[in-house]
Amino acid sequence: MSSHRLIVHQHGALLGRFDSDGPQARHHLHTLAAQLPEAQGFQLQWQQAVGEQRLLSSGPQGLRVLSSEVVYQDMPAPLD
Repeated sequence: MSSHRLIVHQHGALLGRFDSDGPQARHHLHTLAAQLPEAQGFQLQWQQAVGEQRLLSSGPQGLRVLSSEVVYQDMPAPLD
């Protein structure tokens, strides 16, 4: 599965981040980004999932996953 993140700033202030998963993830974030023009002070940072970090517990019953977190890496803005 593909996971993408769009981080949105306006005039240098962080407004939030939007995560999207699935086969159309990149397209969905591109649609959102089209509503945030640079002329109005929006700065966009694109990221794509490259892996996952997991916190494990080892005990008599074996390994348990206590938590997991997607690891994102910066990528160029999509052209589509």
